[in-house]
Amino acid sequence: MNALIVNLNLSVDKTVVVPDFEKGRIFRLADPVTLPGGKGVNVARALRSLGLEAPVAGFASGHNGRWIEGHLKREGFRAFIERHSAGESRVCYTIVDRRGVTPDLNEEGPPVPAASQSAFLKKFASLAPRFRAAAVCGRVSAGLKKGFYAALVRKAAAGGCFTIFDTSGPALAEALAAGAEGVKINRGEFEELCGCRFSPARVAEVFRSRKRHGLKTLIVTDGDKPTYAASLFGLWRAKPPRLARLKSAVGAGDSFMAGFLFGFLNGFDFGRTLKLASGCAASDCLSVGAGFIDRPQALAYAQKAAVEKIG
Repeated sequence: MNALIVNLNLSVDKTVVVPDFEKGRIFRLADPVTLPGGKGVNVARALRSLGLEAPVAGFASGHNGRWIEGHLKREGFRAFIERHSAGESRVCYTIVDRRGVTPDLNEEGPPVPAASQSAFLKKFASLAPRFRAAAVCGRVSAGLKKGFYAALVRKAAAGGCFTIFDTSGPALAEALAAGAEGVKINRGEFEELCGCRFSPARVAEVFRSRKRHGLKTLIVTDGDKPTYAASLFGLWRAKPPRLARLKSAVGAGDSFMAGFLFGFLNGFDFGRTLKLASGCAASDCLSVGAGFIDRPQALAYAQKAAVEKIG
C-alpha cells in the first residue's frame, strides 16, 4: 500500500523561460513546457522520481480535461478522474526569468456540479482503504459544497487512511476541524489559518490546539528560510541546503510533500523524513517545471539539510 494523491482542481500547466521578462514587450515563446498539473500531480511526479508510484484523483472537464486525462495516461500515471461538462479545466502559466523569479498566472477553473462531487466522494470512499495515506493538495475547485473536505477526512479515517493536506482557506480549516492528521502549508497560508504572525512558537501553539482534534503533524515551509514542523515527536527546525543557483522554485513545496510522504510510508524517523523532504525541495529548484527532481541529487541535498529538534 502507498499513497493516493488527491488533486481536485487539475490543470494544464504551461511553463516558459523568458530571461529578460518585462512589461510592455512582446515575447515569442520557444519550447514551452506543457504538462498535466496542479500541486498533487507535481507530488506524484516527484514521488515517481523517488521510486514510488502514486495514482492521482480529481475533477476534469471539457477539452482541457480530456487533454489532462490523456497525458496523465501517456506519462504512465494511474488516474481516477471524475469528469463533468461544466466548462473547461483550468490553465496555469509560469514565466521563469534568469534569476528564477516566476510570475504565476493561474485560472480558477469551473464550478464542479453537485452530482460530480457526490460521485467523487463515493469513489474516494472505495479507494481510501487501499492506501496508507491520502495527500490532498492544491487549489480548491470552485463550487464545492460545504463539508466536502470534512467528508474526505471522515471517509479516509473510516478506511484507516492517514490524511495530509496542502491547501488553504476555509477548506483547510474544515479539514482540520474534521480531524485531518497532517498539514503541510507555507508561511502565508499558516498566517491566514491562525490569524497571527508566523513564529516557531506559534507553530507549536497551533499544533497543540489542534492536536485534540486529531492533528499529528503540522509543517510550515518558508521558501529558502527554515521549515518548522510540530508533531507528536516535538518541534523541529529544518534549514534547507544552500543552492549555488536557482532555476525555478515553483513546485518546491510539492517536492517537499513528496519527500515527506516517501519517508512516512517507508518508516523513516521524523528527522530523516524532514531531511529527505528538504533535499527533494532543493532538487526541484534546479529544474524548470514543477515536481521534477533528480533522486541522487535529492539524496545528496538531504544530507546537507540541517534538521534539529528544538522543543
